[in-house]
Amino acid sequence: MPNNTFPIDNRADDLTIDFFLLRRRIAQQMFATYNYAELDDVQQQEVLEVMDEGLRQYYFPPPLPPPFALNMTIVHEWTFMRPIYKFTTAANQRTYDLPDNFDRPLGEIAYEEDQGDYYAPIPFTNTSQTLKLANRQEEQSPPRWASVRSDDSTGEAPQRQVLELHPTPDAAYALHFQYQAVARRLTEQQSFPLGGQIHGPGILASCLAAAETRATGSQGSRHMQFLERLAGNIARDNQRTAAILGYNGNNRRPGLLGRGELRDLGGIYYENVRYSSYMD
Repeated sequence: MPNNTFPIDNRADDLTIDFFLLRRRIAQQMFATYNYAELDDVQQQEVLEVMDEGLRQYYFPPPLPPPFALNMTIVHEWTFMRPIYKFTTAANQRTYDLPDNFDRPLGEIAYEEDQGDYYAPIPFTNTSQTLKLANRQEEQSPPRWASVRSDDSTGEAPQRQVLELHPTPDAAYALHFQYQAVARRLTEQQSFPLGGQIHGPGILASCLAAAETRATGSQGSRHMQFLERLAGNIARDNQRTAAILGYNGNNRRPGLLGRGELRDLGGIYYENVRYSSYMD
C-alpha cells in the first residue's frame, strides 16, 4: 500500500505557480495522488505531456467563445511573449541568426539611441524584395530594409529563422526590435512559466482542463473554468498595453528620415505613402 504521508519538496514560498505545483495538481486529478513519485513511468510521462498541452493551450489560446467574447475570430497574443532582441551588425555581413524562440517581428528595427538620431528605423519587407534589391544594386551602407526567412532544415534540429539586411552593413550598428516569441516547456531546472504570478492560476486551470479532456475525451467543467480564467487574464493583458492582433509592422514615424533614406527620395510621396522610388 503506498505511503500517502510524504514530505513535500520544492514548496512555494509565494503565490507563484511553478512546475512542481503543476505536476502535483495534475497527478492528483489524473491518478488521485498528490505524490508524483508514486506514479509509474507511463503515468509520469502522461502527467508531463498534459502539462505541455496545458501550457500550449494557455500560451497560444483559442478564440474565446460566447459568453466570454462576442467575436470568435479574435485570437489574443500575450504581451509577456514579446521580448526585445538586441544585436550588433558586422561590416560585410548581410544575414544574422535569430533567437531560438523567434516567431515573427513586431514593428520595425530601431537603431540604438546614439545612432537613432542619424538613421531611420528599418522596416520589414519580404525576402523576395531584399533579394531583388541585392541583385539590382550591390552596396554597403547603414541598413534600410530587412526581411525574415526560414533557414534550411534536415529535421535533426528545430528550424531556425534568419534575418537579412539590405544594404549590407558597412560597419557595426547596434540594433533592436520587438518580436513575437514561441514558448518553452517547463522542467525541474526551468520551473517558472512565462507570465509570472498573475498568469499562474490561468496556466493551472489550462493544465487541469487538458487533464480532464485526456481522461474523458471531451471538454467539461474544468474547460469552462479555464475559459473564465483566460477571459479575465486577457482583459488584464489588454489593460496593460494596446493589443496587437497579428503582424503590426511598417509603423514608420512620419517625418523622420535618416541619411540612408534621403538618398532614396527620388519617388513621389503623399501622406507618407510611397508611389514610386528605388523600391519599385
